[in-house]
Amino acid sequence: MFNIFKKRTILPEDYSNLIDEKSYEIFLKKCLLTLKYLGYKVISFNNGDIVYEKENSLEAHFYLDNLLRKYLQVNNEEQDIVIQTHFSKLKDQSKAYTYLYKDFDYAKQFLKILLKADDILPNNEDFVYQKSYPNLLTFLVFDFEDQFHYVEKSKVHLWEVDEIQLFEIAKNNLRKEEIEIKQYTYEDKYDVFVLLNGDFSSSYTLLIEQDLDFTIGQFGTLIALPTKGTAFLYPISEADILDVIVTIYPTVEQCFDEDPGNITLDFFWYFNGNYECFIKEKMMTGQ
Repeated sequence: MFNIFKKRTILPEDYSNLIDEKSYEIFLKKCLLTLKYLGYKVISFNNGDIVYEKENSLEAHFYLDNLLRKYLQVNNEEQDIVIQTHFSKLKDQSKAYTYLYKDFDYAKQFLKILLKADDILPNNEDFVYQKSYPNLLTFLVFDFEDQFHYVEKSKVHLWEVDEIQLFEIAKNNLRKEEIEIKQYTYEDKYDVFVLLNGDFSSSYTLLIEQDLDFTIGQFGTLIALPTKGTAFLYPISEADILDVIVTIYPTVEQCFDEDPGNITLDFFWYFNGNYECFIKEKMMTGQ
């Protein structure tokens, strides 16, 4: 474990707009020391990925993207606490998940949905998901003891419950979350609704007809999903979509770059039950 500290730290390119190389080295060393204290055997680290050894010599990963963004949002005195809290919550819950797959009546209360980019996992097909948004996947997850666990296709059959029903249960569970809805006026003429919640704002847009119908204009809704915790919705009643996109894009981009759980910089159009993607090149050039 100690030899790993002698390895040269290279700032991942994706983090270059967030942190400088020296500060990243400090952050990474704090992560490694915390993992050592918690008893993890770290094998390697590279490009924002810490590889560690689980039981039976199996390898597992800690990805640092979300943690780094949380770390940078607090003052210096709180940064160590953020790291310690993050890794302390990631304890092994495999035994608990084994039980959840066996007892659906108990497990169903923990089902939620998370929107992710469709290339976020190398093995998407191992998990249960739907596709509502273009280029995004809606994963079925357990929200259990401050951790998310992707529901596995190889085990979901144990419940003997149709997947459509599972997603309906998960969506209904979202209604128990506190979603803050704020209305902002851009350039004194564009009224945009912003959903704020640590984890489920973007997922909640899949309930637009049921719970967010006030965001649906005559011609539908313009939607931006920069992170899991922030979603932008603009009721479309006039032919002003491109102007709105150009106006709010800097804010959307800032959320995507700085906040944890980033999803996409694409914009979407919701109309009559369907989500479609605006072509980014045409959006920004006004063509």
